Amino acid sequence: MTTGNKMQVDASVILQEAEVREAFLVNRTLLLSQQVLMQKQENQILLDKISGLEADLRAARGEIDGASE
Repeated sequence: MTTGNKMQVDASVILQEAEVREAFLVNRTLLLSQQVLMQKQENQILLDKISGLEADLRAARGEIDGASE
């Protein structure tokens, strides 16, 4: 399958390699989108916790301010 320094590749081999690359890219894209979704969910959980802690802090400061008056 070689002529001189050039290698001839059957078209079916090239097509198969392209299909394998495409499948890899599809799977990688799906994995990355799942990771992004999980990260968004984790970020929302952390934002909710921060909001709760900020509310607790405001309430505690209000109690401290109210107690000192």
